[in-house]
Amino acid sequence: MTMKTERLTHPERACLQSVARGQPLSNLENSGEKQQKTGKDHLASARKKLLASTTIEAVARAMKMGLIE
Repeated sequence: MTMKTERLTHPERACLQSVARGQPLSNLENSGEKQQKTGKDHLASARKKLLASTTIEAVARAMKMGLIE
């Protein structure tokens, strides 16, 4: 990808990596309601930074860019 995107934070990368591994959002951060919202916020921010419409698209872009495995 040649587009310029903002740098992802560690929590954003961690959330994308968890989704890429097939882990449900409830497993991202101790499954508390507040933590789930934080996970959703990190994914939303990552989608915006990666110019992705969906989380799956964000995961694919992050993988293609080498940001996650």
